[in-house]
Amino acid sequence: MMTSTRGVVALLAVGALAGCVSLKRTPEARFFALRPVAALPARPTPTDPGRDIVGVLPVSLPGLLERPQLVAWSGPGEVRIDEFLRWAEPLDASIQRVLGDDLETLLPSQRVVRAPWARSTPVRCRVRVALVRFGPQPGGEVSLVGRFVLLSAQSERALLSRDVELRRDAGEADMGRAVEAMSALLADLAAQIADAIGALPAEPGEKASWTPAPAPR
Repeated sequence: MMTSTRGVVALLAVGALAGCVSLKRTPEARFFALRPVAALPARPTPTDPGRDIVGVLPVSLPGLLERPQLVAWSGPGEVRIDEFLRWAEPLDASIQRVLGDDLETLLPSQRVVRAPWARSTPVRCRVRVALVRFGPQPGGEVSLVGRFVLLSAQSERALLSRDVELRRDAGEADMGRAVEAMSALLADLAAQIADAIGALPAEPGEKASWTPAPAPR
């Protein structure tokens, strides 16, 4: 009888332990999305139906960033990848989308389209962005490092090429605040691109005429 009682107690203990294990919740993944945050210019130019068109090409990222997880730098040559902190969409597509929306806000006199667009679309220039670093850094900062190039409508001739290195303070070590700072960095990048587009000649697709100076006698 004693042996039987001990067996029942042991089975109850095992059942209780199994219940505790089954009730333990695993961490839930958090999903983040970049968003356009550029502000309308202080003196926006009125829009018109025949405005110029700017095309935003796909964004180039290093293989390190081409993953669904968020990548944070924890040291000069060390990164941290958390399986439960993820992007809601591919990062390259997200950056292209946000840059396009930010440029649309900053360039109200021009129309902005994202690749792919119809071959018949008469774009004025194309924007190519390549990033080598984008994300949280040690000390609460987020950084964006790379280059943007303005290309003519049809050829790969660069009208302008500029390296960029931008930083923002994300404050507390919270990934939500870091992602908001990353969105702000894209708005900063879009502002530089918009200024560069605004400084282009009226017809960037045409080569500027140039006459060499006469040789000295």
